[in-house]
Amino acid sequence: MRYSPQFPTALQDLANALYADLSVREQHPASPGFRVQVDGECLSAPQRVYFDLGILRAAIARSTGDRQTLALCLGSRHCDGHVREACLRSLIQSDTMWVVPFVVQLLGEYVIEINRCIEENIAVMDRLLYGRFMAQNPAFVATTKRRIASYWDCYHRHRYPNFATYPARLAMRSLECMEKDAAGLALATQD
Repeated sequence: MRYSPQFPTALQDLANALYADLSVREQHPASPGFRVQVDGECLSAPQRVYFDLGILRAAIARSTGDRQTLALCLGSRHCDGHVREACLRSLIQSDTMWVVPFVVQLLGEYVIEINRCIEENIAVMDRLLYGRFMAQNPAFVATTKRRIASYWDCYHRHRYPNFATYPARLAMRSLECMEKDAAGLALATQD
């Protein structure tokens, strides 16, 4: 049985159709990657996708709305880091909750340009959405934090001898602040 990503119910049919279109000339079948909760619904994304670049680019260029956003999210899981970064740049300012895990997941990867892109764009990211997502997915956040530390240690310690200055760590610290802000806001609205 082939892996198929899982999206919130309202998007699942659209996601299935898009995934089938993108997988037509896939070079290698995708395997399950991360699994998170998005406002009470499961979202499961592939570890990596090996979509034909022409098909992926055409799907992004010819689509609009949720279909285009879904294509960008799936593209952020592509085996080519340049493709992941390009998709991220289009997703980073999204105010859609189901996009958030795709951005956060990229912090736990080794491509420093992607880490920098997120860190440089923290100020434009929706604080409430990211904070809510972080609070809803503590295990995912903990795994991402471990990956950040591991990739820093393996690949980037020479450039960033102080872990606190590593772009992925800086971005994660900002996301943790967003989580605290969202929790504070939730408490304030309960009163």
